[in-house]
Amino acid sequence: MNGVIVSLVIIVVLLVIIVVFICYLRDMFGDFLQKYFGTRDLKDAITRSEIEAENTPKSLSSMETLSLSSIKKDFPDLNINELKSMAENTITNYLDAIEKKSTKDLTKYNDTIKGLVSSKIQDIGDKNVSYDSIKIHKTVINRYEKNKSIATIYMASSVEYYYKEGNDSRKKIQDRFLVEIVYVIDANLVEDDKKLLGLNCPNCGAPISTLGEKHCKYCNTGIKDIVKRTWVINNIKEY
Repeated sequence: MNGVIVSLVIIVVLLVIIVVFICYLRDMFGDFLQKYFGTRDLKDAITRSEIEAENTPKSLSSMETLSLSSIKKDFPDLNINELKSMAENTITNYLDAIEKKSTKDLTKYNDTIKGLVSSKIQDIGDKNVSYDSIKIHKTVINRYEKNKSIATIYMASSVEYYYKEGNDSRKKIQDRFLVEIVYVIDANLVEDDKKLLGLNCPNCGAPISTLGEKHCKYCNTGIKDIVKRTWVINNIKEY
């Protein structure tokens, strides 16, 4: 009999300890929610977190100060703001092409970018999508690289837009894009995978298929020096 009473007492004590521990954890979790989300209710905290994510621009990794010094040394006459505008226009053109499900307006871009758009279109399938109210919060130099053949500036942009797919509700999205902009220093040293850079003949508009071309194959306009003096978009990706 005494053994049964002792066992019951032990069970009651353990239950009390468990209840106290659960209450302690609940209070700690509530304090955490209150501190970081301004509420002790989990559902409300999740809702507030989603709203905050929708309205907080994505952070960017920037090497602007360090990179600008090197860029200005190598290209003293370069207007870096023009390159930032190129990167931002590329983002809007990229999203617009996906929405239209067509690459026909991407004539000044290379096959890599057209391929990325085509891949996105294929993923979407028969659904209609829209990118509305596109807003570029900020564009910074992510990094700068240079070798004997080519110089590359990577522009990172924090982007906001409203996305709608099919019959789903429109949703506010915060996104990031990395745009690669290149400058050909010596076309003879550029690797094969860097050949197609989205360049066009300034006279007839025909695509320049390789950097080694000295004249346009269609109108015979001299293009070698033009290629070497041009900054062009080479790639884009979300990250």
